[in-house]
Amino acid sequence: MTPPLNAAVTAAGRLAPQEAARYGTDVKALVNIGGSTLLARLIDALRGVPEIGRIVVVGPREAQACGASVDVWLDERETGEDNLLTALRSAGAGRLLVCASDLPFVTSRSIDDLLRRTPPGVDCAYPIFSRAEFERAFPGGRSSFARLADGEWTGGSAMVLNAGLVLQNERLLRRAFAARKNLMTLAALLGPALALRFATGRLRVDHIQTRIGALTGGSMVAVRGADPALAMDCDDPQDFAYAQSRFEQSVVK
Repeated sequence: MTPPLNAAVTAAGRLAPQEAARYGTDVKALVNIGGSTLLARLIDALRGVPEIGRIVVVGPREAQACGASVDVWLDERETGEDNLLTALRSAGAGRLLVCASDLPFVTSRSIDDLLRRTPPGVDCAYPIFSRAEFERAFPGGRSSFARLADGEWTGGSAMVLNAGLVLQNERLLRRAFAARKNLMTLAALLGPALALRFATGRLRVDHIQTRIGALTGGSMVAVRGADPALAMDCDDPQDFAYAQSRFEQSVVK
């Protein structure tokens, strides 16, 4: 029998004061969208997947009041990368599912499908979505995509990771986390050859997969065909407004 896959959830993101006043909390994971907080919705989705074992959440103490069925609560750390590393250390060795807590449309089916698409033994399975694929599911839900030679892509906020391998590469993770919003800086982390490919419009997804494997000593797969709900996260006020509008429209229908 395949052992259960533990889940690590990061739930420490904060809202700006104006948005916090609107939603009654400054914790993104506690924003109520469609009748449920984002964190409770994610935990419910995880609990509905038979392959998921322990669920570890790193976040502020007030998040514990959401009533979600969590196995381990850990107080948030000072930085996003420290939150992620803390979750990885606590969730257990081996492969696990890592999720952000701001996915308003995630379901058990979304997660189960990602796990089924993840090849056995791979160290990192990261879902990616083309612009067309994402916009079919969430028209108007995002305007920024990474432009590569083989298309325009966006990535998910849930992935399968080998915790041990990531912790062995902690320095690289910290550098990547700091550069996550700058595509050119991220490309530079992969080495001058890939940075040049990116700058000249010749970088493809398979180049990134191969290079990450070489840098970490593990295997990385960009998973295609998963549920775009895994990428429809809430990073800014427009995202929250979009998610709320979608739920309101579904109620009207």
